[in-house]
Amino acid sequence: MPMKAGLVAALLAAIMSTGAAAEVPGNPVLTISACDAPFLFAYGSWEGRVHIEKGHALLRGPGVTPRGGAGCLAQVNLKGHENDCPGLQVKTGVTNTGKGIRLLLGDTDGHIGAWEFTLPAPSASFQVVVPRKGESLSKPTTIEKVGPPDLAHIMQWQLTGDWGGDGPLDVDVDAIVVVKPGADILGLRAAVAGREREELERRRAEQAAIRQKYGKRTEFSPTVERVSLVAPGILAVEIQAGKVIPGSLEPYTPQTGDERSPRENGRQLVLKRHGEEIGWLIGPKRDQLVRYERFVGDPLVFDDVTGDPARFTVRSQDDPAFATGLRPTAIHRKSKPTDWAQPGRQFAMLHTLYLVLPKPVTAGKRYDYDLGELNVQSPKGTFTCDPSTLRSEAVHSQQIGYRPDDPVKRAFLSLWLGTGGAYTYPAGLTFTLRDDKTGAVAFTGAVETILGVDQKEKMFREQNFPRTAVARLDFSAFQKPGRYRVCVEGIGCGYPFEIGPKVWEKAFLTQMKGLYNERSGVELGPPYTSFAKPRDFHPADGVRVTRSTYSALEAGGEAFQKLVKGDTGQPVPGAWGGYHDAGDWNPRRVTHLQVTRAQLEIFEMFPEVFGAMKLNIPPGPPGVPDMLTEALFEIDCFKRLQEPDGGVSYGIETPGDPIDGEVSWLQSMPAYVFAADPSSSWVYAAAAARASKLLAKYAPDLAGVYRESALKAMKWAEADRARRKAAGTLAKLGWELTDQRNLAAIILFDLTGEEHWHDVFLEDSCLKDRQPNLFVWGQHVQLDAAFAYARLPRGMGRPELKDRAVRAIEVQADKSLAYAKDNAFNITTADRGRPMFLGFYSTPDAAELVRAHFLTGKPRYLAGAVQATQFAAGCNPINMTYTVGVGSNWTRHPLHLDSRRTGQPAPEGLTVYGNLDFERWNDDGTLWPMKWFLGRDCVPSAYEWPIPEAYWDIFIFPMINEFTVDRWWPNIYVWGYLHARSSGAGGQ
Repeated sequence: MPMKAGLVAALLAAIMSTGAAAEVPGNPVLTISACDAPFLFAYGSWEGRVHIEKGHALLRGPGVTPRGGAGCLAQVNLKGHENDCPGLQVKTGVTNTGKGIRLLLGDTDGHIGAWEFTLPAPSASFQVVVPRKGESLSKPTTIEKVGPPDLAHIMQWQLTGDWGGDGPLDVDVDAIVVVKPGADILGLRAAVAGREREELERRRAEQAAIRQKYGKRTEFSPTVERVSLVAPGILAVEIQAGKVIPGSLEPYTPQTGDERSPRENGRQLVLKRHGEEIGWLIGPKRDQLVRYERFVGDPLVFDDVTGDPARFTVRSQDDPAFATGLRPTAIHRKSKPTDWAQPGRQFAMLHTLYLVLPKPVTAGKRYDYDLGELNVQSPKGTFTCDPSTLRSEAVHSQQIGYRPDDPVKRAFLSLWLGTGGAYTYPAGLTFTLRDDKTGAVAFTGAVETILGVDQKEKMFREQNFPRTAVARLDFSAFQKPGRYRVCVEGIGCGYPFEIGPKVWEKAFLTQMKGLYNERSGVELGPPYTSFAKPRDFHPADGVRVTRSTYSALEAGGEAFQKLVKGDTGQPVPGAWGGYHDAGDWNPRRVTHLQVTRAQLEIFEMFPEVFGAMKLNIPPGPPGVPDMLTEALFEIDCFKRLQEPDGGVSYGIETPGDPIDGEVSWLQSMPAYVFAADPSSSWVYAAAAARASKLLAKYAPDLAGVYRESALKAMKWAEADRARRKAAGTLAKLGWELTDQRNLAAIILFDLTGEEHWHDVFLEDSCLKDRQPNLFVWGQHVQLDAAFAYARLPRGMGRPELKDRAVRAIEVQADKSLAYAKDNAFNITTADRGRPMFLGFYSTPDAAELVRAHFLTGKPRYLAGAVQATQFAAGCNPINMTYTVGVGSNWTRHPLHLDSRRTGQPAPEGLTVYGNLDFERWNDDGTLWPMKWFLGRDCVPSAYEWPIPEAYWDIFIFPMINEFTVDRWWPNIYVWGYLHARSSGAGGQ
């Protein structure tokens, strides 16, 4: 590529980040980018603010801080420059507060390397800087994804700030170049290499000390939990190292010598006993003690000595091939945490060692293994090779089960060997469906490879996300009720599951129990739930809840300081109830009504089924079904917050997240009620109006109460909108609010029959278009409103608009089916641009498939909805469901403070956010557990794990272990539909 004019002269005067002049010979220097094409993307504080102009990348301007990044596509071949340095030709302005900048280069397979640069002092001229340690192109400062990029196929570059502060960034980049290393750079590299050798020796000495300390086998040594097969010639040995002893909540009994140590400006009080911190003192009188969790156990010592394959042996008296004992040809390893002691830095770890044997083992034979010097409690053991009963990590089964008439029934086969990488199974394998009790074969099928190691999936990005081959095991034609397991010849079985009429109901009831377990303002416990919690966050118990003048629309949601600043001091005695937002309890947001609307909608679709269903919850209003009672509990929180003129608040919030150690019923922060706003009022009106319609059959007087409340909220929001329109400020509300109004209007039309509300709906409905697109992000998303319109009673609405609504919903459903075909595990979404986080993997994005099936009865939509559930229900590489209590193996440590602080198991029905596309959403605020802990403790590094397998069940990884109740609506909606559906179109 041609060099930018004048670049050689600039390079000759380049200054290294260390302040030493860079020796640059007169050899040609390659330009990676002349910064002459617009940014393709930007994120963080750079989004919409940084740009490229006249050959310069301008990383400056209002709002631009070091917390952002931007990049471009660039096809560059850097082969032959492996020993050269990347360089940036930059200048900094006088307002700059940034210390450094990062360059990322990515190849066509998604491998990304990053180099870190120190920014020079402010100057009017450009200077060329090289990486801080003189790193070459072949040795990035850090490897962001999977391994260093292939320099021959660079296709993207990014610049990012160092995310080190919120002050202004004032940087111009003239070019991204390649610099030939001179003597100064080579000397710097030699010094770095020397330090690395010293560090290696230090680590070896440290490892020897660890071996000396933990090599002796004791009761605290790691234990072999399971030996199984993952391939005909590969044994998987699972070893658990350490465990976390739960904390507890108990009355504090002072002892002589106890010390109290205030933290966080006195908000937190830590108890020291005998010089050791043992817990937090909480409660109004600081008379309750939440004890710290404790970690016990020794680490697994797996180093050059204990990890030598020659020290492991497998022999058999039954199998002549193993009579004298065979040693593995290789040992691969995969290590991940299973819990994280809080507070602290110690992980309980599950290590899986893959012993690659020179010959396959034989079904029905017994084998003895010897793990040599490995510091496990019992290094010798026996297992019987029985693939018809032995569970294998490689076989992934759906654990909810299937209705006999479900049109799709599948399992999957895949294996990622950690340090051993991808694995491809031989062609021609078969699988069987076996009775879980008797072992009798009920079905036989062929194993079908659907994703090769070198194939890519097309999702938000194109990549082989499992980082291995994936095969499908299809038994859709099988319908006989029973309890079964899928078994693959020579390998093993998945978790058992049921085929029967009630499987989806069981899963649905579990998710509904999660809502009950998230109730605020009431006592929880037997006989309704095993999770015990006193009444919490109730003004009658002394919790201070006052009204604020701050509206959530002012700053896009919660702004703690503004909420407090707007405090009027006026008590709000009705500010209680609703659902805890997540594992914490501070916000109760109107957005939670999304999950309530899902309950009401499927109730309306199948009133007989859900009207008779029992949820095992306290009784509600006389004659009202449990499903509506649960929905009313959430609606009533916002009904109590409704002001006399009809306006509804965004919700209730404390001035910050919970204080460490506190539980919801002993929390110490005040709470505030947001000011009413039109967005919240429209959202509330839609939920209250639908509840009113459904209540009419069971409690007509109560239905009238909610009808009046919904109309008051709607009319208040309409008046507020009119005022803003007259003032010229309506556009500031954002496009999403138009959709909220649109949905509320059509539901009110359905409730009242008043044409006025139909006219309001039509003002902004995309159904006026001949071929409406229901999902245009940034303009409108009217999926819910279209379905509501399509289901208007006969004689209401316009027939042509109903037809358009049905066709538009089918278009979205067909997009979901197309998306499912492009990924191995048939995950569905109608939005190909949907980010892969916050429920993407843990809940089925299949609402439009369900709606299309209800409206048309077309079998393909039902099949799509069933397959959409599979990944979250256990058909995934970690063989885990993401909802507590669903299936055989569910997440154990969701981020739920009340249960964790009191030593209780996680409550039933909590569905976590699930896996995160950490390769795309990789800022430090999101990935701090990986950056500071998992990155070094996992083997391979956490950054090298396949995204579908990278779920860390460790409690305190918010982006994957936390949850919010509004994200549960797909489970309620889809699982509920799959239970209640008939064989025809909506049972109509």
